[in-house]
Amino acid sequence: MNQLAIFLCSYLRDLERVRRLHTSIVKFNVDRLPVHIAVPKADLSEFRLVITDPSINWLTQEDIFQACPSARIAKYEDVPGGQMQQVVKSEAWRLGIGANLLVMDSDCKFIRPFQASDFVTLDGTPYSVVCDTRRICELASRLRKPKIWTDWLKTSDLTRDYFGNISDVRHSFDGAPFIWSARVWSDLAQLRLEPAGQTLLDLVRKLGSEFVIYGEALTALKSIPIKLHDPYFRLYLYEQDVWSDRSQGIDESVLAKSYLGVTNQSNWEYWTDHQSYRKSLPSRVARALRRNVAFVRWRLKSPD
Repeated sequence: MNQLAIFLCSYLRDLERVRRLHTSIVKFNVDRLPVHIAVPKADLSEFRLVITDPSINWLTQEDIFQACPSARIAKYEDVPGGQMQQVVKSEAWRLGIGANLLVMDSDCKFIRPFQASDFVTLDGTPYSVVCDTRRICELASRLRKPKIWTDWLKTSDLTRDYFGNISDVRHSFDGAPFIWSARVWSDLAQLRLEPAGQTLLDLVRKLGSEFVIYGEALTALKSIPIKLHDPYFRLYLYEQDVWSDRSQGIDESVLAKSYLGVTNQSNWEYWTDHQSYRKSLPSRVARALRRNVAFVRWRLKSPD
């Protein structure tokens, strides 16, 4: 079994983003870590037509779902897309493709060379990105969107309660790429889910976030030593953050001194959607106009 493998779960809307990510992996993957990409069966032929690299290990979400206990309680067709991707990513360890998985999102992109030792210690223990909550709180305050904080707090509370975490210190575990140990997911299944007659899908439906589930399981089950690491990618949740960085001269060449990659959240980078998901011409023009207006307003408010 590989000590570390790259895993991505995607779908047709993100095809162009996956192509961009794959191009960056080919360019910067020093150790030639194996790459596994899971997509819906209906999308597989188009993905393979566009991304022709023979070294990619293609998988279907349906096959992964069928290989995990969640398939006993629900049919693939009945699970919403967001929940399905969470389950597929979290259950990929069952395939035996790696003792640890570097789980990417489609909107990630590497910007400098990387190797296994960036993510896993010599004894095979993966590093864990565990952060305080300051970034989330500050983001909600800066954007004047308190729901960002309250929604995250609700998910955190539910998950902490499930694992019995009563610590006064609260942590955040978000921000792809995620480094997930198969041992943590296996212990969660064997020690918590199976004795309770539950599946990962049950837990996702109840708690809401697979990466918060992993983080709290990592803390509670103590399956592996926790070796802390700063976030690997610069995450741009909003385009205003890109504008702010660029206005200060912070481009990818500068970011590469501190980060392995960047993530441009797909909710705002809509122009990289696959063509079949793009809006009509009038809608695209309206979107572009709103984007330009937003930039002008941001520029007028930002300091010289």
